[in-house]
Amino acid sequence: MSKTILLVLIACLSAFAQQKMVLNTTESTIYWKGKMWMSTDSHEGIIHFSSGNMTMDKTGKILSANFEIDMNTIKTLDARPDKDGLADHLKSEDFFAVKRFPKAYFVSTKIDKSTVHGNYLVQGMLTIKGVQKQIISFAVKIAPGPTKTKATSELTLFRSWWGVSYKAPDFFSTLKNDLIADEVPIKLNLVFGK
Repeated sequence: MSKTILLVLIACLSAFAQQKMVLNTTESTIYWKGKMWMSTDSHEGIIHFSSGNMTMDKTGKILSANFEIDMNTIKTLDARPDKDGLADHLKSEDFFAVKRFPKAYFVSTKIDKSTVHGNYLVQGMLTIKGVQKQIISFAVKIAPGPTKTKATSELTLFRSWWGVSYKAPDFFSTLKNDLIADEVPIKLNLVFGK
């Protein structure tokens, strides 16, 4: 058997041993919460994905994950109506400049099994507003099912890392009630089809 045929065969067997699971963009969401710096006032909402996938080996171990986030889908979920146009403001140049940067991207760089069953520690590159940052490790819980696999995670991002600094407190800030906290709690609810 020639070396070329052997390499092709190995590549085919490797691909066969892996399973790519496609993200269900209808059922999957990113939940976010924006808080005021010096008060309990807050807003919350969701963002949807444009696409995504997760690759697993034959044992069910996650090998990689990639996602494209549709920033045009920023939506508020506050109990009060969005009369102040918050969703549109978040899409503006003050925050995410969605007209210029309609997509955000996440690409995993390292995925390790945790000591907790079904949990993984994930690292990756998150690109927002064209700025790429390696975010800290965060835990992901995987729940396999007969037709769907669900993944959930909670983490905190600091918006200033990507240049989203509108009304963000800094070293020179005085105690003002209109400043918006830099940290943004995030909850991921991901659903993959087989």
